[in-house]
Amino acid sequence: MQVSLENTNSGFINNEVLTDDMNYSVPDLTYLRELSGGDEIFVKDMIAFFIENTPEKLNLMKEYALSGDHEKLRFAAHKLLSDLAFVGLPSAFAEVKKIENESKFMDDLFVAIERVIKTINLGIIDLRKMI
Repeated sequence: MQVSLENTNSGFINNEVLTDDMNYSVPDLTYLRELSGGDEIFVKDMIAFFIENTPEKLNLMKEYALSGDHEKLRFAAHKLLSDLAFVGLPSAFAEVKKIENESKFMDDLFVAIERVIKTINLGIIDLRKMI
């Protein structure tokens, strides 16, 4: 399941992939494979867990941004960071870290969340091919 963006007055815009501002790279499973000790079932299970649970985390981040609840947004972003490290998606990591630390002060918060959602959705597409 991919998270979609709604075209509303809420600040989110339904655009095609925001390639101008994205530096997407294919997931790097090196860390996950090292952590697994060569257990490919563990690797596949972790990828499947990420694919299954991340869309809800992204929806929560979007919801918290829309409601202006920066504390919950910060916490949701923080939880997402470790998942991104496990599945090797550094292209989303920096943006999520910025949201975690600076959401209250970001003029481009909704655009940043869009980029995160688009980047992670691309990662999910690639991760599906790896399991």
